[in-house]
Amino acid sequence: MPGTLGAVSLDNAGAEKLSLHAVQGFQVEYTMDVQAVKLGGTVYVDISSMSRALRLLSKRDGGQLAIMYSDKGNKTVCRLIEGSNFVDFLPQNPGRPQRVVQLRSAPVLWKKSLWLRAVDAVRLFSLWMDREVVYDQQQGRIDAFLWSSQPDSKKSKVGIVRAEDRHISDGPAPRYKGPTTLNALEVSELANGVVIRIKATGSKSAASFIKPGKKSTASLTLQTAKGDPADFFRTFSQGLLKEIRAIPLGNGAVQIDISLNNEFYKVKSSEYQWDSATNTYVISIMSDIDVQAVYRAEKEKRIRQELARDLQKWKFDTIVLDAGHGGKDPGAVGKGGTREKDIVLRIVRYLGAVIKKEWPEIKVVYTRSDDRFIPLKQRGKIANRSDGKLFVSVHCNAAENRSAKGAEVYILGPHKNDAALRVAMLENAAIKQEEDYKNKYRGFSEEHTIMSSLAQNAFTLQSKDAARHVLEGMEKKTDINGRGVRQAGFMVLWTPSMPSLLVEAGYLSNSGEEKVLRQTNVQRNIASGIFNGLKRYRATYEKQQVASSAREGKEG
Repeated sequence: MPGTLGAVSLDNAGAEKLSLHAVQGFQVEYTMDVQAVKLGGTVYVDISSMSRALRLLSKRDGGQLAIMYSDKGNKTVCRLIEGSNFVDFLPQNPGRPQRVVQLRSAPVLWKKSLWLRAVDAVRLFSLWMDREVVYDQQQGRIDAFLWSSQPDSKKSKVGIVRAEDRHISDGPAPRYKGPTTLNALEVSELANGVVIRIKATGSKSAASFIKPGKKSTASLTLQTAKGDPADFFRTFSQGLLKEIRAIPLGNGAVQIDISLNNEFYKVKSSEYQWDSATNTYVISIMSDIDVQAVYRAEKEKRIRQELARDLQKWKFDTIVLDAGHGGKDPGAVGKGGTREKDIVLRIVRYLGAVIKKEWPEIKVVYTRSDDRFIPLKQRGKIANRSDGKLFVSVHCNAAENRSAKGAEVYILGPHKNDAALRVAMLENAAIKQEEDYKNKYRGFSEEHTIMSSLAQNAFTLQSKDAARHVLEGMEKKTDINGRGVRQAGFMVLWTPSMPSLLVEAGYLSNSGEEKVLRQTNVQRNIASGIFNGLKRYRATYEKQQVASSAREGKEG
């Protein structure tokens, strides 16, 4: 009858607060509520609700429920049927075996959902997904460690249907005939408990299981069974188990005694079930360890591996140097005929030489190393392809006010004043030198460029640090006074996916500064000043990466 468990109706059950906490990966966790009710002292869960909490898709058709799960490309469907203790795990990939497991209680259809005892539901998902799923009734919480299967887990093998038995997968589990004979003992020691499997042939024996009491001894008594007791005697020097032994009781009965180490371990739960698919008597004893602690060794190992990969990824190993303008685009031209493209190319070459000499382990990438025209978008693409950790674009400035002078360093962002706007518009005008620029930059306008800083938003703080150090370095190595770090919407800073800055080495429109910028020693000093700023930035950058990784390791 729908809505009943045996002779008890769920209509009398009250709402129960139950949450599911899932760990999916390093620092990837979430908590969701699961619909549950309580009848007497037993909690029942809505299997569809629990599936959603585990982020699995499910579909109900009358008294049947199908749940879909994919792990590393292997897809299976779990099928539950109202009133049936048997659950099918149906593989969707060719060549993978079908599985059938027996639950201690059968799902019940109530309010258009299939409900199952919480203790049986967690066992179901644990066996199916091969993940640790634990129910703590006192806390009203289910913990699901979805990151990986437990070490040496054999849950995925429980309930495998042999080829000759698959024709009965839609009905009850395989039938066994003949006298019960115990022929093998298998013990799986887990980080948070043990699973003891007693394999048999012949028909299923009636069995009773006594959970461990104050003496920390559990026992499984089989009413009729044969077997050599010597085959079932084991002692253990460490861990939860102390000893396993088989004791003949007469009249064909056999008792399997399991002695536990209660000095160092506290038993959290124990259960027995007969695995009908493999004719195996299975005893699970879990110690009282937090789910997180169960896999601490494995998790810490994976964290260390991930941090090592992250440190390598963010290692300061590549700098992209961009000499502004070039080829048919001369850039700013001073009153004395000095072309921006020539000055900045020399500065960039000197800077690259210093970096290679002082930091031989650092790779230097040039967007251009000679007098050629490179489109602005292409410069950013070169930087990204090279996996650069910093993009430095070098330019010279110009203004209608011939008295304006000094070095400036810019990062991408909304302009703060009209002067920054004018500088950005001057540099962005280089796109008009590109072929078919109207189609390439359709919808582009100088104001739109200024206001668009999203591409560099994630690197703003790092870009500011780099810009500040570079400007200070230039001030110490040259007589060109710095005019500060500014923000503006330079097109060349749009594309690079890394901290980026644009150096305006001085004003070619100022005749005095033009003469200074033409001098080789000044160009070298500018390059040296930029490098000194990069040294300070690199030290800060790498210190932050190490500190961040250490902090993440502790939090994990």
